[in-house]
Amino acid sequence: MANYDDNIGANIRQVRDKRGLSQSKLADKCEFSNTVLSNYETGKKIPSLQSIAKIAKQLGVTIDRLYYGDENETFITAETDKGRKIVNAIYYLWDIGLISFYESYSGSFYNANQDGSTTGLYLMINNYIPQIKRLLSQLDEYKKNIETYDEPEKYLEYILSSVAKDINNSDALYAEKLETLKKVAQMR
Repeated sequence: MANYDDNIGANIRQVRDKRGLSQSKLADKCEFSNTVLSNYETGKKIPSLQSIAKIAKQLGVTIDRLYYGDENETFITAETDKGRKIVNAIYYLWDIGLISFYESYSGSFYNANQDGSTTGLYLMINNYIPQIKRLLSQLDEYKKNIETYDEPEKYLEYILSSVAKDINNSDALYAEKLETLKKVAQMR
């Protein structure tokens, strides 16, 4: 059985580095001394649950991310924004090669070729069809041209944020239209 306490410090350091925060800056935000945070990151001390919660909050991740080190689920569930959760879930599925988007179908909903080439893929999407189509197309283009971007991570974040915002705006417009219809129905 894994001893997750041994990994907390490395996980804190990994996320802190990814966020571009210095050890002293994160310690200040958490109201710790730099020495305390250093001891956590080096494994000399195991942080309390309260300390892990403070660190997780300041880093914008879940406690699970720091404790277990698994980003796959927390990448999606840590977000409070519905649009961003959807975008992150689709990005994750696209990134591991589980989904993609094809404009042309040859009547097939599965890979029927012996050589492994794809004749078509049917992806059932119930909501946000234009946004998801745009996201998958932009992700495919991003992957194809990743070497041409000066800062690929920033461009990827721009794609994800843009589509998440579009999904959220779509929800807001729908709610507004629904409210208008309710008012019209009440006037009758």
